[in-house]
Amino acid sequence: MSFSKASEELAVTPTAVSHQVRHLEAYLGTTLFRREPRRLTLTADGVAWALGLREVFSRLADANVRLRATKKPERPLVSVSVLPSLGARWLAPRLGRFLARHGDVDVRISPTSHLVDFAVESVDLAVRYGKGRYPGLVVEKLADDEFIVVCAPHLGGGAKVRAPSDLARHVLLCDDEPDVWATWLRERGARGTSGARTVMLTDSAMVVTAAVEGQGIAMVRHSLAVDDLAAGRLTLLFPKVRTATGRAYYIVAPKETLLRPEVTAFRDWLREERASLLGVKP
Repeated sequence: MSFSKASEELAVTPTAVSHQVRHLEAYLGTTLFRREPRRLTLTADGVAWALGLREVFSRLADANVRLRATKKPERPLVSVSVLPSLGARWLAPRLGRFLARHGDVDVRISPTSHLVDFAVESVDLAVRYGKGRYPGLVVEKLADDEFIVVCAPHLGGGAKVRAPSDLARHVLLCDDEPDVWATWLRERGARGTSGARTVMLTDSAMVVTAAVEGQGIAMVRHSLAVDDLAAGRLTLLFPKVRTATGRAYYIVAPKETLLRPEVTAFRDWLREERASLLGVKP
């Protein structure tokens, strides 16, 4: 979100970066950035384009690593694929505990939403979010998930949000889960909320961040908000109302990679950490 910082990384001038971005926008036929005084933000097209390219660049980086690998690493390496939202909001904050326990193991985390092909990609183990049907692989359920309603403490405190109908006065945040707010409100008989403003952020982790910053009332996956709830950065609204997502997190790996001690160690560590997802006991 800074042309000047981008210029430092690319070793060119900020003006050059700005010109290149304008050329890119002209080529794509859309505006990627909103240029405001002292602030640069992505447009909806910019967010969508960036998310798509992040996955492409991640796979390109993995390919480059494999091409440049000229010798066997000194320490065993475990390569893990994880959904970007779970990687950012849950896995990364806890990874230090694995590293402290296994000082002789190197780790590479690849955040991606695509289902990796273990036969052609350099990945040993994946944490996937879905129905659990992954033929030809060893599959172990890590934890279920559920939708909850959260907001920054100053938005939901006192008598501000006491009933679903009160949500009509607020911006409603969600990811790209189809009709999640409409379904939730309809099932609770909330009237007068059909005109509530809804903002969709296709990256689920961004929804949690926006909620923490007080941008609105958010429908989020519990797994992505557990740390912010525990730290008091988010308030849980309607605590007795929880909706199953219909999907769960699964540890997935080819049988042969689980013969390697470092991969087994990472799987066992995930099992120990699963309690923090939704209070699930190992």
